[in-house]
Amino acid sequence: MAAKRGDDKAWNEFVSWCGERGLKAVPANSWTLAAYARWSERHHPYPAVARNIEAIARVHYTKTRKRLDRHPMVMRTLSLIETRAKAKKSAKDKQAALFPEDDILERKLPGKAGKTRKAAGTAPGTAPGTAKGNRTARKKTRKGMSASPKLVSRRRLKS
Repeated sequence: MAAKRGDDKAWNEFVSWCGERGLKAVPANSWTLAAYARWSERHHPYPAVARNIEAIARVHYTKTRKRLDRHPMVMRTLSLIETRAKAKKSAKDKQAALFPEDDILERKLPGKAGKTRKAAGTAPGTAPGTAKGNRTARKKTRKGMSASPKLVSRRRLKS
């Protein structure tokens, strides 16, 4: 009974969508169902879109004996919607990190096994082997703005 209610709701939404656009809901073309899936993508998450398309196809099959959900265009549209949904989810997962891992973890120096930038005594913006006081060496290695913040000394406030 629950599947019947879900089918009715999806079918009624599809019929009203077709009516708004002057399209036939019965018998529907495969491109009509594919266009509905693309429209539905903006209003529902992917699992709901897939369930609605299956429900519409079941009701349509009982009325016309045509399986719209098995048409290559509809199947391709659903797979593209699924791919886009996965890409959005992975982009949100990557965006969720507050700081990149490179900023938090210590990087190993090339060519020196087991030595990190902290252990070698070089700043992240300088090349290994250059002295901190040597300004000409730092200017040659620096290109553009630094990603790390500039350290500023604290000034004592006069009371």
